Amino acid sequence: MPAGALSMALSESNTLKALLLLYVQMLFIQTSYTALVNARSKLAERLARWLLMCQDRVRDHRFSITHEIMAVVLGVRRPGVTVAIQELEGMGLIKAGRGEIVIRNRYGLFQIADGTYSGPEQEYERLLGTIA
Repeated sequence: MPAGALSMALSESNTLKALLLLYVQMLFIQTSYTALVNARSKLAERLARWLLMCQDRVRDHRFSITHEIMAVVLGVRRPGVTVAIQELEGMGLIKAGRGEIVIRNRYGLFQIADGTYSGPEQEYERLLGTIA
């Protein structure tokens, strides 16, 4: 949508403006929480959290992703991601294939994430409701 059209829609709809402001608030919460988690958590915890977030968005237990992309997102070297994936796979929580991750045990990933997952997700639900 062109910026001018969005600006006009926002000036004409208080409902749209309120919804977008809630979304911006949620985005700030998510970004801040991610920065905190990345600074304080071990790689396996961060990877578990990130895989849970991916599954939330893809809405499937299987999704395509490379080790290189995960390394970029997590801000680590690719070999570190490989080791963390092997750790999670060894616990039976995921199955990794070439360019693909399969979540085998969501609750187990949640446990490994050790409190780093669900804060922003709960706030999203509180602010914007659940996504069907």
